[in-house]
Amino acid sequence: MDLKNRRIALHIDDPQLGWQLSALFTAKGAIVHRAKDEVELGLFVDRLGADIIVARVRPDRSSLN
Repeated sequence: MDLKNRRIALHIDDPQLGWQLSALFTAKGAIVHRAKDEVELGLFVDRLGADIIVARVRPDRSSLN
């Protein structure tokens, strides 16, 4: 897949994984926008018209015993 000049919205909870993915996509010519939370990710998608969305959210741990 050609990523040159593609806009990617990225929201990853793990900072190291987020940095690695950003570096990988940028090296392939993509324009990466890193979101701090789901709200900011939604803004990137709605306003910037992201071509690709990558999101990884941790499961809700409040219900685990």
